[in-house]
Amino acid sequence: MTKLESLRPEKAVEMYLTSREDEVTKKSLQNIKSDLKIFKQWCTDRDVTDMNNVDGRALADFRTWRAEQVKLITLKHNLWTIKKFVRFCEQIDAVPEGTSEKVVIPETSDADEVNDSFIQEGDAEDILEYLKKFEYASLRHAVFFTLWHTGIRSSSLLALDLKDVHPEENKLCIRHRPTTGTALKNKEKGERNVFIKDELVTVLSDFINENRADVLDDHGRRPLFATTDTRVSRTTVQRLVYTATRPCHVGKDCPHDEEPETCEANSYNLACKCPSSLSPHPLRKGAITYSLNEETPKDVISDRMDVSGGVQIRMKSEAMCFLSAYARKHTPRRKYRPDRLRVC
Repeated sequence: MTKLESLRPEKAVEMYLTSREDEVTKKSLQNIKSDLKIFKQWCTDRDVTDMNNVDGRALADFRTWRAEQVKLITLKHNLWTIKKFVRFCEQIDAVPEGTSEKVVIPETSDADEVNDSFIQEGDAEDILEYLKKFEYASLRHAVFFTLWHTGIRSSSLLALDLKDVHPEENKLCIRHRPTTGTALKNKEKGERNVFIKDELVTVLSDFINENRADVLDDHGRRPLFATTDTRVSRTTVQRLVYTATRPCHVGKDCPHDEEPETCEANSYNLACKCPSSLSPHPLRKGAITYSLNEETPKDVISDRMDVSGGVQIRMKSEAMCFLSAYARKHTPRRKYRPDRLRVC
């Protein structure tokens, strides 16, 4: 049996993150770091100061502790990160070999996986109609319309410079520029030209002419979407989408029985607390699903939205499952009426 070497959890996490730096994107590394921050918090709460003491019982306790805080699907994602981290700790003799196999990953149903995970076409169109009427060519309108119509990732949206917009050709040029702050998830493979419809061209042109902040970012580039002093951040894009997807923002009744005057989510910074609000990723999934339902050729979707065929199939399956579950949840059951039975 290999002799274990004492190692503090904080140091183990630091070593693991360093080992993954060249293997994953910056965004993926941030997600891993976030999951492991939770693990470090558990270690602090349980006074775990040496990875040698992280055994099957400890991991079961972490699973129970975390399950009380989050939904099942979030727990599943957290535990996959922990499992890989513990496997790394096995390799550096910080925990016994086989410890990672004691991280039990929960099974999730299709409903767990896809619940509220994409925006439906009708909701997106309602939001766009509201933005067109009351916030025309604003930053929120331009960002939301671009994300919905193109289905691009937030990283692609953030990478757009003013020069990447070609109204006369109805296209956006998405380019990988890692040395000046805007890397694409799939790097050079993610570079492409995205053709857009006339209505979006008009909105973007009016946004550029009337409301765009004409500033330079930290690298001397002219971003398409900017705040008063620099390129918009990922957090800014998230908040713009969170606010737009709240039902009350577009004049709909609150499905959670809250009053706008007293609801804590009725603000720009706290819009994410609204159970109905969505982040940019569900917007992307909704756009892809809509394109699939419209029978858009898969190779066109792949080129336009930088998504593989396998992911397209999974998304369509998830959408069908979600809509089926939604229909079952919201369709009232018929009462049993013996007098209306038909005998065939």
